[in-house]
Amino acid sequence: MSRIYRTQKECEQFLIREFLGHLGYRISNPNWPDRPEALLTLSKDKKRKLVAIEHTTYFNDTVAGRLSPLTVIDEFWRLVQASIVRRISHRKHLTGIFAGVKLKSNLSLPRGLVKQQNPARQLAKELVNFAEAHRVRQLEHLRFDYRNFNGYPMLESMLSRLMLSRWTDDVFLASRCSWTCSNITTGGICLSLKYIKSAIESKNNKATKYNWGNASERWLLIAACGSNLSNQAGAPMQNVNWADPDLLNLCCESPFDRIVFWERIRCWYKWLKPSEREVQYKNPYIKRTRQPSRP
Repeated sequence: MSRIYRTQKECEQFLIREFLGHLGYRISNPNWPDRPEALLTLSKDKKRKLVAIEHTTYFNDTVAGRLSPLTVIDEFWRLVQASIVRRISHRKHLTGIFAGVKLKSNLSLPRGLVKQQNPARQLAKELVNFAEAHRVRQLEHLRFDYRNFNGYPMLESMLSRLMLSRWTDDVFLASRCSWTCSNITTGGICLSLKYIKSAIESKNNKATKYNWGNASERWLLIAACGSNLSNQAGAPMQNVNWADPDLLNLCCESPFDRIVFWERIRCWYKWLKPSEREVQYKNPYIKRTRQPSRP
C-alpha cells in the first residue's frame, strides 16, 4: 500500500518550493542536503543566485528544542486515521459516516508511544467497532461520552466524547478527513515573538556547523505551516512589536543573510532580516489577469 503522508524531508522540500513560488522565484539545480536543507539556484528578473536555505517550524505551544504537545497528538491521530481508512474502505455503510473525537485534556502521549503503531491501531479498531454498533441514520447526529464506552477500554481511557453523524446516504470514498480530532482542529491561535526568537536563537547556534558550499546568500525560513493548531500564527493584523530589541539583536548577530517568518495558511510573511516595516501578504488563489492594452 502506498504511503498516505509525506516524510519530514519531503514536507520541508514542499514548503521551501511553495514559499519561493510565492516570491516569484524559479528553481533550478536543486540540491537537498541535511544541513542546510536546500541549496538552490534561484532565478528572477533575469538574475540568478545560489541560495542556501535552512527551514524550521514555528510552534505556538513550545520553544525550540522541546517537544510540541499538540504535535505529538497530531502524529498519533494521523496513525489512527490511516488505520481507520484501511478498516472502513471495504465497509460501504461506514464510508458516509463523519466522526468527531475529543481526547481527554489530561491525556499524556509520550513520543515513544506515538512511534508505536499498536495503540493507534487498537484505538482505530474500537472506533470502527463502536460506529458499527451504533448505526447513524441520515441527518442524525449522536453524541457519546465516557458513560457509553463500557466494553471499549481504549475509548474509556483516551476519549472524553465522540460525535457520529451522517449527512447523506450516498456512499463516499473512505477518507481520513471524515474522522477528525478536535484537540488539533479547534482552539485559539496567535503570534508570539517568544517562539520566533527561540527558533532564531536555536538556528544561530547550529549554523556555524553547516556546510554552506558556495552559496551567495544564507536564508532562514521560519514557517507556520498549518499542519495543526500548534503550527499556526493567525492573521497578520496583530499587535506585534516587530521592533523588539531582543529580536533585532538576534537577527543582527545571526550568520543568516536573510530571515523570514511565513504564515502559510493565511498567506503572509515578514522579513526580519533585512527588516521590513510592512507585513507582506499574498493570496495564491487570486490569479493575475492581463490588463487590456490601451488603444
